[in-house]
Amino acid sequence: MKQANVSTELLQTFVTVVESGGFIRAAQHLYKTQSTISQQIRKLETELNTALFATAGRRRVLTSAGEQFLGYAKRWLALQDEALFSLAQTSITADIRLGVSHSLSEGILPELLAQFSRTYPHVNMIVETGYGNDLIQRYDSGDYDLILTLEREPLAGKVMGTTAMVWIGKAGSEWPSFHPMRLAGYQGACEFRQAATHALDQAGIPWQVVYSTNSLAALMAAVRAGLAVTVRAHCAVSAGLVMLTPPPVVPELPTINVVLRNRTVSEASEWLAEALQKTGLPAA
Repeated sequence: MKQANVSTELLQTFVTVVESGGFIRAAQHLYKTQSTISQQIRKLETELNTALFATAGRRRVLTSAGEQFLGYAKRWLALQDEALFSLAQTSITADIRLGVSHSLSEGILPELLAQFSRTYPHVNMIVETGYGNDLIQRYDSGDYDLILTLEREPLAGKVMGTTAMVWIGKAGSEWPSFHPMRLAGYQGACEFRQAATHALDQAGIPWQVVYSTNSLAALMAAVRAGLAVTVRAHCAVSAGLVMLTPPPVVPELPTINVVLRNRTVSEASEWLAEALQKTGLPAA
């Protein structure tokens, strides 16, 4: 028995005739002549050795075989689309190197990166955390494809969001009266830590960093326990913490910007850049 050789074009024509309500409308949808549509349907019936349409007055209606074949045709086309999409995704194979400021590495970012990995399972994403100045230098040197940094006065990149810095202490506490003032902060050249020490220096208030870490959870736990106070973004105030009101002598803290730099090298990195921009990551 000869095996039927059914092309995707014939299947698409058949489904379009049924869903559009006739040969004339199908021709309009597919930008073909009515005679071409009729020829393709006849060719499909010949390949299947089955009549798919019957005449009912001036109309053409599906035969029982045509009704049965319609479901298979739709699944056939859907399976082809799924296969082509899957192949397109697997063809995107590349490394994406992402640098992220420490203060942005927690919160919703891990879930966003997990979603990215599910969308592009064959893309190897390498994520490193660091401080803004170091990340920018390495980005300029070509070490990263994208970087997310916290900057007070960005000179390049796209500003994705701006947030206020605030003083944070243990819930129920007020501005500390003891000197030197005990601070908790990230290690190294952290924008929040620098803003805190600069404001205290301007006010002539002695200070001492008594707790240094690169973990936001550990940092806030120390503040929550009353070990020290810290400066973070407003959104970092959570259960067990309170925003402190400094005396008038302490200068107002600056705002901080979340900045994205993107060196687009593939469809995948462009997708990630767009997702990051839509999310509007908050700085914690």
